[in-house]
Amino acid sequence: MKKTGGLGTLWLRRGNVIWGRIVWHLYISTTQLHTLTLAHGSLKLAWMIDWYKREVLFHVKNTFASGHYQTFAIGFSARGQLTRTDLCVFSLSHGLYQQVHDSYTSRDFGRLFVDTLQNCDVMRMNENSIAFRRKFDTCDPQDVPFHAGTMYVVWWRSTELLDLSHNWTELPIVSEQNYGVIPVQLLRADSIGIPEHPNERKHLDVRLQHVVVPRGETTYWCKIQRLEPWLLAAKHHVVQFEPLVDGHKVSLVHHMEVFQCTMDVHVDIPAYDGNCKDMPEEGRLCSKVMALWAMGAGTFTYPPEAGLPIGGPEFNPYIRLEVHFNNPHLEAGRIDSSGMRLTLVSKLRHHDAAIMELGLEYTDKMVIPPGQVAFPLTGYCIAECTGIALPPSGFEVFGSQLHTHLRGVRVLTRHFRGARELPTLSQDDFFSHHYQEIRQLRYKPRVLPGDALVTTCYYDTRGYETTTLGGFSISDEMCVNYIHYYPATKLELCKSSISEKSLVNYFAYMREVENQTSVVPGGARSNNYKSIHWTQTRAEELMDVYLTEPLSMQCNRSDGSRFDGFVWEDAPITQVKFPKPTSSSGYNQEIRTTAKTLCSQPTMNWFKPLMEGRCDRFGECIYAESKLKE
Repeated sequence: MKKTGGLGTLWLRRGNVIWGRIVWHLYISTTQLHTLTLAHGSLKLAWMIDWYKREVLFHVKNTFASGHYQTFAIGFSARGQLTRTDLCVFSLSHGLYQQVHDSYTSRDFGRLFVDTLQNCDVMRMNENSIAFRRKFDTCDPQDVPFHAGTMYVVWWRSTELLDLSHNWTELPIVSEQNYGVIPVQLLRADSIGIPEHPNERKHLDVRLQHVVVPRGETTYWCKIQRLEPWLLAAKHHVVQFEPLVDGHKVSLVHHMEVFQCTMDVHVDIPAYDGNCKDMPEEGRLCSKVMALWAMGAGTFTYPPEAGLPIGGPEFNPYIRLEVHFNNPHLEAGRIDSSGMRLTLVSKLRHHDAAIMELGLEYTDKMVIPPGQVAFPLTGYCIAECTGIALPPSGFEVFGSQLHTHLRGVRVLTRHFRGARELPTLSQDDFFSHHYQEIRQLRYKPRVLPGDALVTTCYYDTRGYETTTLGGFSISDEMCVNYIHYYPATKLELCKSSISEKSLVNYFAYMREVENQTSVVPGGARSNNYKSIHWTQTRAEELMDVYLTEPLSMQCNRSDGSRFDGFVWEDAPITQVKFPKPTSSSGYNQEIRTTAKTLCSQPTMNWFKPLMEGRCDRFGECIYAESKLKE
């Protein structure tokens, strides 16, 4: 860091990047610098978040390629579409002519319009880079507000100078070489480094060995592996894990998990490497999650006060790797050796960490009717479960990975203490199954005995003609939040589904009242759901059933056994109030609350906001989704 300038100011230097004047009390450490490569590595985006001023400072390197390009644009899209995209457009010619326009693209991506209000604040621009800043929420409907969920960075550049003298222009033709779209969590927690010296770290690779991927659409492949003697001699902590995904042009790996075998240390488990459905019964008891990865995720690092326990004399010597292959084109002959790399340390940290599953049980008891905008399915971790299973001090959540399959578009976990709703535990209003990061939480909630955690996933089934079932296949749906927390408890899985009795009653109602004669109460659930002739009224009736009927509650230890002390079938549902319809653009609760104060005076009511989308009857929206027809 280099200090220059006048009294009370600071220039922050990172390599050759000068970030401009920052007041003294806003010292920014390297953990607050985030980076992203664009254009196959030829562009580098770096940004820092000023939470105090509620703005983001951006730096983009090699924007004009030393004069080869004269126009560069970078901006943000709600769900990765190029239409209705918020852009900062920079022009530079011979190092003399400079201009910047806060702009947005038309609904057909044919035109670029200059915003009525200009909010791209340039700090520095030359032939090699641009530094600029922007507020989280400019209160301008022609801008995309920044939020803590999934956003999409859109960039393009042109060899021509754009003529924006009339406040609009035809967009230049873009090709794969001069534009791109990439998902990112923009407003993210500070990055975490590993404090231990590299010499103190060890690595454990858990991966497949040249597996021939089956031709089926969905395959779960399991490998049971024995730990090496050095790891069984003493307990270690996992401080980081990262994916080892084979670099195919199109990867077949949808997600992976590493499980601990929690049986007695002397129980032997047969070695296995094959389809999970044929795995020996002993292997199915290896079910305590240790590490996980899904499409879009990268390396996950534990906070310095915690690590995931592994090894030692009391640790069963076997672990299991499970890889979900998604092979929609039924390709034959593909070879895969994907897996996970765990980074370990022998000097134990203060807390043992653990992973807990929240959300819905994987079952066809829960379905999504076709043609829905934002159909909610909710999984409950009820107060009775945490009251029995958690220690008096509870636990602190520091990480979260939200997970659905193809149709999920919004996921959140709400936190209740009695009748009071606490700040949302984790939320992504623009969820994409292609980008399922394990995210460090900036706000780290403490969950106490008697708290309830309610995970809701919203699904877009417009364009589908058949019912979507809950289940394991990629064509089925899931709703899960894997939370990372400490200190570890015995509660491994806190999930729910509708109770069996309630579902039988629902099918009886559909047959007797709705005259759906193909429905057989007590018959196969999936067949019953598929035989219903779905109308919007019947879809909303099903929604009401899911939101009011008792639960079949999974309050489970890692070995699959339920905690004693409560009747978990027909358990009471947590009463949750759905929000009324709102014009909010769906970013996280902290930002939303402050934005209401900062943007109390509405402006430009004549303009339909870039983020506006369709909402269901509860006001839950799919914002600016690319399928929407205006």
